[in-house]
Amino acid sequence: MNSRTVIRPSPKQEQALIRTDFEIGFGGARGGGKTFAGILWLLYDIGNPALRALVIRRNADDMRDWIDRADQVYSDFGAKKAGNPPEFIFPSGAIIRTGHLRDANAYTKYVGHEYQKMLVEELNLIPTEENYLKLISSCRSTVPGLKPQVFSTFNPSDVGFYWIKRRFGIHGTPREPVITKDPRTGLTRIFIPSRLEDNKFLSVDPTYRAFLDGLPDGLREAWRDGSWDEPQISGGIYTLELEQAKREGRIGVIAFDPELLVQTVWDFGIDDDDAMAIGFFQRTSNEVRMIDYYENHNFGISHYSAYLTLLTREKNYRYGQHFAPFDVNKRELSTGLTLKQTSEALGIKFSQVPMIGVEDGIQHVRLMFPRLRVHEHNCDQALSALRNYRRKWNEQLLTWGEPIHDWSSHCADMVRYAALSEKKMMNADPEDEWYGPMPPKKVINPAI
Repeated sequence: MNSRTVIRPSPKQEQALIRTDFEIGFGGARGGGKTFAGILWLLYDIGNPALRALVIRRNADDMRDWIDRADQVYSDFGAKKAGNPPEFIFPSGAIIRTGHLRDANAYTKYVGHEYQKMLVEELNLIPTEENYLKLISSCRSTVPGLKPQVFSTFNPSDVGFYWIKRRFGIHGTPREPVITKDPRTGLTRIFIPSRLEDNKFLSVDPTYRAFLDGLPDGLREAWRDGSWDEPQISGGIYTLELEQAKREGRIGVIAFDPELLVQTVWDFGIDDDDAMAIGFFQRTSNEVRMIDYYENHNFGISHYSAYLTLLTREKNYRYGQHFAPFDVNKRELSTGLTLKQTSEALGIKFSQVPMIGVEDGIQHVRLMFPRLRVHEHNCDQALSALRNYRRKWNEQLLTWGEPIHDWSSHCADMVRYAALSEKKMMNADPEDEWYGPMPPKKVINPAI
């Protein structure tokens, strides 16, 4: 260690660094010193040669910034950066590795490893709690004196908003730590809020402070104050519909009805950076129930076919029809077959969604919303996407323009296709003209 190295964390950072809980969440607002807190947290056990720590971010490009900042600190403690992805090797033999979650199997590729310490940067970019649990399953310790811990930094935004809020028990705009206990494992987790005022270095920057103070309502409360109230997204397309559905209790725990068939609606990713989105619906005479949602990247159709089979086995789903847009007829260069042909070979027979303009489709979704019920836990990723689905701002015309194509649009497109297919969601064989609940089974009298 360089004897001249003096590091003084802020009081909020120090509060997080000394915790012994299994899960530590830190941040909640912009400028609160989240990244530096995580870098310091990993220093505590670098004298132990058995230490193996893992740092994760969602995207490889974002990880580069963390590595540059960490290198400035860790080099003063004798660490050497090497490898690709980079890792920091300390004089004691302790190693801090880095990785990202862009690969299709990223959440499971660490299974079987042992990392006593795990730092997850920008947890709010991880789409589901299930993916997070897969990731931290490798946080364990067989080394005496090294207690397994997960340190996560996050903001009240993006795709992980709802599940993080639920997991860490966060409400409103917390000023004090929030401590909860996992009902199954008994392990504790803590969320420590930190704002710009808690960061003694950045809080003196008048430009950044003015930037946060000048944000529009809703975004300012989230970024400046760390508010975990429902986010107000400028240009949000379904903001009013979601708020009304929440007030009327149509977003919550929706019971699965085994007497109804499950209809699936798909949005196919255009390229490798786009997601495949699947919504699972049940329809009655007066309701459309979104009971489940699944999204993933860079997998072939066989993966999604296997996932449907898994839900049949684990949740007793019985499928009705499968709906997909016109690009289901797109021919794959590798096989020469269309997605529809490949899917049919796997037992998935698609019905094509009618082709209409995006704006007309959005109006169909608005017409469906009063009948739409959404399972809040199973579909929290979908709710985040619908909340963030928004329009571009046209500076010249000073008006909102076309919808933005980003991570939120895959789910939004799927819901649009569901609105266009609603009347064809039948609870009997597709050949039967039946649109209500399942008809009673015929009873044959063996005496006749």
